Amino acid sequence: MGLHRARRGDPSLLLVTDRSAWGELVGRFARVSGAAVSHMLWEHGDPVARDPLGGWEGDWIIGFRADYVLSGRDLKRARRGALNFRPGPPDIRGVGMYEVALARSADTFGVTCHHMVERVDAGPIVEVERFPVAAGATGTALCEEAAARAYLQFLRLLPLVVNGAELPVSTEEWHGPLHTWAQLRRRAWPDALGVRSVQSMKG
Repeated sequence: MGLHRARRGDPSLLLVTDRSAWGELVGRFARVSGAAVSHMLWEHGDPVARDPLGGWEGDWIIGFRADYVLSGRDLKRARRGALNFRPGPPDIRGVGMYEVALARSADTFGVTCHHMVERVDAGPIVEVERFPVAAGATGTALCEEAAARAYLQFLRLLPLVVNGAELPVSTEEWHGPLHTWAQLRRRAWPDALGVRSVQSMKG
């Protein structure tokens, strides 16, 4: 895990991302958006510090493809709110989204921006974008397309956050089971039939 601080200013954002190129891109865009940005980098399996946020307090926490689950205590450090940009539509909650979609032989996949609450994948939904799953798509291909679409969604919505504008309100709701790391390791999901053999991807 790493926590990198930027200049002081208002509004103040804490980005929570993985260490991928996509995490680097959203960090770069956020830093030129007019906000003061701190950037927490975390991957599943990283050790968790006693205070992972490094004492940060500010206006917004924004997650992007982040595996780190923020506690209620963490979320209270954001005065204005917390948003998450995640791969997967609202009917595929938790981890292993790509594998679940392929196991279901889903025709569509998606990306979801939502307000974060203490429960995982449960906060009010801001926006959902769906796209068709290409014939013969692999977990890797679906992961990269979802990342690209989540990045474009981030580019559209972050300026609203920085400028204090009203965010969209989606009529969509979460539904379905919360998929776990144990299910991902076993490649077994209770709501997916005819599971294909797919390449392991991060949740």
